[in-house]
Amino acid sequence: MKYFGFIKEHDDYSISKSIHEFITDEAPVNPYRDHVLEYLQNGVMAIPLMGCVEDAKDSLFGTDDYKDDGFIAYYTCYTDGGWIWPQYIIEYLKKYPHIKIDPAFVHHIIKNQNPKTNISEDDCLRIEKEFYSQFWSRT
Repeated sequence: MKYFGFIKEHDDYSISKSIHEFITDEAPVNPYRDHVLEYLQNGVMAIPLMGCVEDAKDSLFGTDDYKDDGFIAYYTCYTDGGWIWPQYIIEYLKKYPHIKIDPAFVHHIIKNQNPKTNISEDDCLRIEKEFYSQFWSRT
């Protein structure tokens, strides 16, 4: 399984990167950004987690100020059967046009022109178990 868009400020996994690595004003807008967004939005929910995510770029991120408008997304992960991504990366892509997009993921999307994903419930369960085993196991 491959992973795209996991942000360390939300998910402290070995595959996560800091929000500051993803979003910089110096990064050019990826010409495939809209295509990537469409693809991500057509993924299948495979890992339902509880909670919501606040914008890690918001000045109030990490504080107890609940009056902020920093909500970015619910905490859920989607898949196309080969890649997994968190829902929040979709919202970050919408909000921050200069976000860096993994070239391997862009190549995967270009290669798989059909944005519609068909994955069985059994496949989703297998993916969910694999994810929990890799990132949440205590061993």
